[in-house]
Amino acid sequence: MSKTIILFNVIYYAIIIGLIKLGQDDPSSSLGYDYFIIMFWGIAAFLLVFFLIKRIIYPKTIFEKIGVFTATPLISIMVFMIIMSFKENVSSEWIFNKNGKRYKVLTFDKDKSTGGKRIEYYRSIDRKGTKEDIWIKDSTWVYLSKTGDTIRKVKYKDNIEVK
Repeated sequence: MSKTIILFNVIYYAIIIGLIKLGQDDPSSSLGYDYFIIMFWGIAAFLLVFFLIKRIIYPKTIFEKIGVFTATPLISIMVFMIIMSFKENVSSEWIFNKNGKRYKVLTFDKDKSTGGKRIEYYRSIDRKGTKEDIWIKDSTWVYLSKTGDTIRKVKYKDNIEVK
């Protein structure tokens, strides 16, 4: 396979994986990294077409043609869509104070086990000298079916399931 095609693939996937890693490391700015990924996909597609037109990359064998195809955003987009279809996304997050303690409620639209919603409750524990909240499981978690019926409830107290 052509060294140029291999180099293009290596650089392309190094940048894509790097942007994904940066987005995972800093969830508060992950949407910004998503925009960078989309912009990079456009730039990479443009460069690939430019290299093909100028014959800087000229695939002759079937392996080189596969190498050119793997350098397109199509595979990245397909992998991204497959991964996102399995990922649970928080549809809402609510943080509030009650009786001098901080609480957080998370709602997931697509629970992996039921296919319906899941509502989780957390309480913050105080840790002196830290600015970040440490959340522990608290209260009753509710699992709903796709139709909205309650499937089960699990009660937690201080991060331990209560029977």
